[in-house]
Amino acid sequence: AQKFLSCVYRLRQASRFGVGLNHVVEVLTGASTEKIRKWNHDKVSTYGIGKEHTRAEWQAIGREIIRLGYCTQAAEKFSVLELTDKGMEVLRARRPVKLTRPVIAPEKPAGERGKRAGEISCDEELFAKLRALRREVADARDVPAYIIFSDVSLRVMARKYPVTEREFAGISGVGAKKLEEFGKQFMAAIQQHLREHPRQVFADELDELRSAPPQSKSRLNDTTRETLRLLRAGKNVEQIARERGFAASTIYTHLASAIEAGEKMDTSGIVSREEERLIETALSKVTVGGLGAVKELLGDRIEYGQIRIYLALHKAG
Repeated sequence: AQKFLSCVYRLRQASRFGVGLNHVVEVLTGASTEKIRKWNHDKVSTYGIGKEHTRAEWQAIGREIIRLGYCTQAAEKFSVLELTDKGMEVLRARRPVKLTRPVIAPEKPAGERGKRAGEISCDEELFAKLRALRREVADARDVPAYIIFSDVSLRVMARKYPVTEREFAGISGVGAKKLEEFGKQFMAAIQQHLREHPRQVFADELDELRSAPPQSKSRLNDTTRETLRLLRAGKNVEQIARERGFAASTIYTHLASAIEAGEKMDTSGIVSREEERLIETALSKVTVGGLGAVKELLGDRIEYGQIRIYLALHKAG
């Protein structure tokens, strides 16, 4: 309990803003996520001090601490955690706290193990927005939230950013009926988020990007084709992003998809030969950590999107 409360306090102290339960858990367990690196939360004193517990155990501990009133969870602020006066008193006096020991299901063998919601890396802010939307829809229908979509489905949405019916239908847990009933609302929320925030790329995507089979031209959607048309008309990534109301990272993703589908384009204005050399050198040095580790080596010199373009070019040959 002391570790958890201290982590909530240190993160607020370091950044001057609160974070959600999942982020606190990731800091405690020493995860290397986009947000942790972006906000320098790997530099706080509580980073990695909770490796004796699993993510699931820390999440159970966090929920128990909230239930006992040592923290509050503000749903209207993306489930941000804040210490209460009671929690601050416990932290300062180092008073012991009695918690219910969480019951954790035994691990399944590797071949039978599926992805649990908390194990899926995703855009946590978008995930919180989608959960809030799910609650609104569920309340309007007077049904439990999980009837609309599971947390797994929402986390995959917050990782894949589906904005077309084809993409949304490919999300686990989305059937034809749910696509028809809820697709427009959830895709609109994702599109709005992408207008305000860059699309995130996750460390464990590097192997997926390297090994995924090329797409067929028929799988290019209309939004990717429009991005490609504007590039061929002489516009750069930033100009296309402004014109289309997307983040630049989304435009990079469109172009990478088009390259993998076999479309020809001039990428010299996106990734120069010198930048290609830098990316190639970084890739040769990374054995673990995925795309995030490559970006960390390159720093601000190279965008995530440029790395994806480089990988797409080399996959397409």
